[in-house]
Amino acid sequence: MFKRAISNRIIAGLLALMFTISMFVPFKPCDAASDIKVLLDGVSLSFDVPPIIENGRTLVPFRKICEALGAEVEWDEETRTVAAFKDNKTILLKVGEDTAYINQTPTKLDTAPIIKNDRTLIPLRFLSEAFGAAVNWDNGLRTVKISTLPEEKPSKYIMGYYYSQSYEDFLKNVDKMSAVAAKWYTLDENGSLINKDTLRYINVPEGYDSVIKTAKENGVEIQMLVFENNATRLNKALSTPESRTALIDQISKMATDEGFDGVNIDFEAVTASGKDQFNEFIKSLYAKLKAQGKSLSLSLPVKTESVDWRPGYDYTTLGKYADFVVLMAYDKSPSVPGPQSGIDWVEEVVNYATARIPAEKIVLGIGCYGYDWVNGKRSSVIAKNNGTTYLEFADDLSEKYNLTMSIDQTSGLLNGKYTDENGQIHEVWMESDYSIDAKAKMVLQKGLKGIAIWRLGYTTPSFWDTLADNFKPVKMN
Repeated sequence: MFKRAISNRIIAGLLALMFTISMFVPFKPCDAASDIKVLLDGVSLSFDVPPIIENGRTLVPFRKICEALGAEVEWDEETRTVAAFKDNKTILLKVGEDTAYINQTPTKLDTAPIIKNDRTLIPLRFLSEAFGAAVNWDNGLRTVKISTLPEEKPSKYIMGYYYSQSYEDFLKNVDKMSAVAAKWYTLDENGSLINKDTLRYINVPEGYDSVIKTAKENGVEIQMLVFENNATRLNKALSTPESRTALIDQISKMATDEGFDGVNIDFEAVTASGKDQFNEFIKSLYAKLKAQGKSLSLSLPVKTESVDWRPGYDYTTLGKYADFVVLMAYDKSPSVPGPQSGIDWVEEVVNYATARIPAEKIVLGIGCYGYDWVNGKRSSVIAKNNGTTYLEFADDLSEKYNLTMSIDQTSGLLNGKYTDENGQIHEVWMESDYSIDAKAKMVLQKGLKGIAIWRLGYTTPSFWDTLADNFKPVKMN
């Protein structure tokens, strides 16, 4: 019998009652469901006996799910009864019986526990909800999602990158963000700060002061983003102490004059030979901005333990001299059709970073877009037609070419193909609500600071809803 330190008479009474409720329960055939996934707070659970479906309900091995939920378990061979104990709650289920007991209170089950391959399988939803977890079934992915996160959502830093045609998206969702990083500045051929580069669509937009004002009225930080991806221009700016000092002075003056709360540096062409100069630049800029009461953040190209694409970026040093860093965890290999930000690869990226930078300083960059490849060329694509003038839209492609998208099980991204009017076959990969949810949960599980969105102008209501299911934005005081 059970050895739990609770009343033996109560348990004995419950067992006797369970015996008398039904002397015979007809056995209904179960559907094999080896492809069903069970996620607990975003982490996949593995079972020695696969989940099955009976009467439309998912059954799983009781010991594994109980222990995953933090409950103690016991099995009574004589009565074929399982018991789970957590906090002040006791749950009893008997094989073949469709009545369970929660602290002596009988509860009707949609389907009874069964024995399969020497394992007792119990209804997943009943047990999870009995211990206070939320359970959802994703039919498209054949996935059960269990959440034990508290109802009071945790607060995380949510930053949106502001680029061209971002204003409407910004206005709609400013209340859902912690910060905005405005990509309005870059370098000229001499390595000096400028606020207009027509060829790269970088400029301070008309009415920019209203963006800064609206952000601050809504408790949203606004970061001055300085972008450069030209190695020659970066070398001009970083190669000598004098050039570094000149650029630092220009940036700090602009940040002060325009009322930015901080600066985000997005230098994407630092070479291995320029690593030390970049480190020195960041150290000095950090000191200058801190003296002015402003923050410094960095948008960093990503790496994994197996592949260091960008040896010019010294994560350990850069993490030390920044208030936070954004991992640009997208565009893995955009020249080749395939997943560019799969959750499997993103976890490798995050693991590399957290081994060198404190997790609480790391912001996970998420790209709200995908690519449409044909004949070695690619176009950017987003989920819904929002009037942006230089993108493709998956909903339009679906209507025009019968594009059908499905979830890739490994990456979590949407994937599909279609044939255009010229007989050319296109391949499309893009983010999904499923992958966004998995990445948000990764932020929670690994204790990261938050997420950054590339970019405003690309988002959808379901994207924001998915974030809100996981956490709320930190706001300025």
